[in-house]
Amino acid sequence: MLPRSRHPLSRRAFVGRAAGALGTTLGTAVVADFGTPRRRAIAAAADRLRHGAPADAADDEQFWREVRAAFTVAPSIVNLDNGNVSPSPRVVTESLVRHLEMEQDAPVLVRDMLGPGTANLARELAALLGCAPEEVAVTRNATEALHTVLLGYDLRPGDEVLTTTHDYWAMQNALDQRAARDGIVVKRVAVPVPAASMEQLRETIEGGMTPRTRLVLVSQPVNLTGQFFPVKQICEMAHARGADVVVDGAQGFAHVDFKIADLGCDYYAASLHKWLMAPIGTGLLYGRRDKLAKVWPLLPTAPAAPKDVAWKFMDIGTRSMAPFVAIGDAMHFHETLGAARKEARLRFLTRTWADRLAKVPKVRFSTSFASPEMSCGLASFSLDGVDDDALQRFLRDRLGILVQSIRYDRASFRGVRVTPNVYTSPADLDAFCDAVERVAAKGLPPSGRS
Repeated sequence: MLPRSRHPLSRRAFVGRAAGALGTTLGTAVVADFGTPRRRAIAAAADRLRHGAPADAADDEQFWREVRAAFTVAPSIVNLDNGNVSPSPRVVTESLVRHLEMEQDAPVLVRDMLGPGTANLARELAALLGCAPEEVAVTRNATEALHTVLLGYDLRPGDEVLTTTHDYWAMQNALDQRAARDGIVVKRVAVPVPAASMEQLRETIEGGMTPRTRLVLVSQPVNLTGQFFPVKQICEMAHARGADVVVDGAQGFAHVDFKIADLGCDYYAASLHKWLMAPIGTGLLYGRRDKLAKVWPLLPTAPAAPKDVAWKFMDIGTRSMAPFVAIGDAMHFHETLGAARKEARLRFLTRTWADRLAKVPKVRFSTSFASPEMSCGLASFSLDGVDDDALQRFLRDRLGILVQSIRYDRASFRGVRVTPNVYTSPADLDAFCDAVERVAAKGLPPSGRS
C-alpha cells in the first residue's frame, strides 16, 4: 500500500491553497511576498535610492550588499558566467519549489488552475516590454521563441534572410535548415570586432540588404561580445525596404532598460533565466499584432484559433507550470531593484574589470567601449599567448572563478566572455583580475600548481 500524503488536504482546502498562490504570483499585479526581513531590507534599500539618478546607485555598495544577500550564492565560487544561466534570487527558488510541490499533490488539478494564470503572466511581461498582452507568448527559452519565427515565417524560394556571422549558432542552424528545406537564401554579413561606432554597424547591415530581403535577424546584444546594435535605425531602414526584423534579445531583456517601442522591431525573443534571473527553462516571444499572422506555430493549433495573437505559440503540450509561475517573483525582484539602476550597476561592474585589465599589455578586447550604448554587462577578451579554453579551466578548477570560453568558427571568433550580475561584488572582480594579471605575467602554472 502506498503511504498517504504527509499533507492531507480536502479538495476545498487544496483549491484554496492553489488559489492563494495564484493570487500572490499571477494576480493583476505581480506581488511577491516581501514580508521576510531580507525582502523588506531590499525594498527599504531601494526606497532609499528612489529619488537619486540610477547612475548614482551603481557603486552604492551598501545597497548591493543587501541585494547579494538575497541569493544563495556559494562564497567559494566567483560566478562571472551569468550570460549563460544566472542563479535566481532565493525568493524565486522558493516559489519554484513551492509550486513544484503543489503540482505533486494533484498534478491535473494544479495544471488546470495554474495554466490559465499564464494569461496574467503575459500581461505582466507585456507591461515590462511596453506592448499589448496579446503580443506576448511565454516560451521555454529564446531558442524556442526564435525558431518559432525563423521556421514559421512565411517565405518563398529565393526570398532572402539577412543575418550576421555573430548571431547565435542555434539560429544559424535554423536558417540553414530552412534554406535546405524551402529554398530560401541566407545572407550573412561580417561584424567588425570591435566595432568603431553604431553607424558602422548600421552600414554593415545595410550593405547586406537586397531587393529580395524579407527578414532581418539581429542580436541585441551579441552573445559573443556583448555588442549592441542600433536596432531602431536598422528597423527603420528594413521597413523602408519592405523587410521585417526579428531581434534575438536572449542577452538583452532585463539587462538594459528599454521598451519594445525603443527598438521598433516586428518580433523579439528572450530567455528569462539569464538577466531576469527567472527559473531555468523560461523565455518569451513578442510579435507585433499586425505581423503575427505571418508566422506559423511550430506546433499546430486548432484551425479556428486566432492567427493574430501570440498565445497561439504556447500550445506545446503538457509541461510543468511551476517555472512559469515563478517568473512573477523574478519580475517583482527586478522591478524592486529598478531596471535603470540595474543597468547602471552592470555597466559599472564591467567597466571596473575591463578598465583594470586594459592596462595589461597582453589583453585584447572583442567588445567595443567606444560609447556607453555599445555595451553593458557582457564583454569578451583574449590574452596573447594563452589558450582561451586553458584559461577558463584554470580559473574554474584552481580558483573557483567561472567565465565562458567561446570558440565560434563561423565568425572566426575566440575569446573569454565575462558576465557579472547584481550579486557580484568588487572583491569578486578583484579576484578575477588578480588571476588574469598573474597569468599575463607568468603564464599558466604547470598542472597541479596554482
